[in-house]
Amino acid sequence: MLQRIAFVLTLSFAAACGGKSKTTSGGGDTTPPAPVTLGDPASETIGGLALGDPAAKVEAALGAPTSKGEVVEWEATGDRTAEWSWDDKGVQLQMGEVSGGFVLHSIYVKAPSTLTTSRGIGIGATFDEVDKVYKEFRGQGRQDDEPEQWDLENGITVGSVYGGTMFNFTDGKVSTIFVGAAAE
Repeated sequence: MLQRIAFVLTLSFAAACGGKSKTTSGGGDTTPPAPVTLGDPASETIGGLALGDPAAKVEAALGAPTSKGEVVEWEATGDRTAEWSWDDKGVQLQMGEVSGGFVLHSIYVKAPSTLTTSRGIGIGATFDEVDKVYKEFRGQGRQDDEPEQWDLENGITVGSVYGGTMFNFTDGKVSTIFVGAAAE
């Protein structure tokens, strides 16, 4: 249940930040997120895209987005982000504004996405397939007060809701994949 709530919070700028979001013309952190390390259970790539990748790499991989949302400031972090969507590909990205452009802050995929993680898991994979591929990371990266998410009802969280990869299931199959921080 916590994981489902985390997904909803992440997709809603205001809720993800623990407060209201607002459109601003300046401010916010201009430092891009740290690059992804594939051995880190909290980080993953999808379709070859990693957190911190520049907008040019994102658009080279996915083409021009269907839509680019307004840049808003997350009050909890000061990050300035915009949601970029590829509706026909089932991809939504949070792009962080930094000096010189935008960088990838989080990745969310759903049907009809055909993108897979660096370990080959995509929409439609079974719980057992995800468990087999990621079981070496089970329990790693969680905060002390954070419950483990590793079942069909709550999904699988590799790493932490504060920075990880989250798989949600519908009818026993992966219905969404999220990479990033789902909670602050």
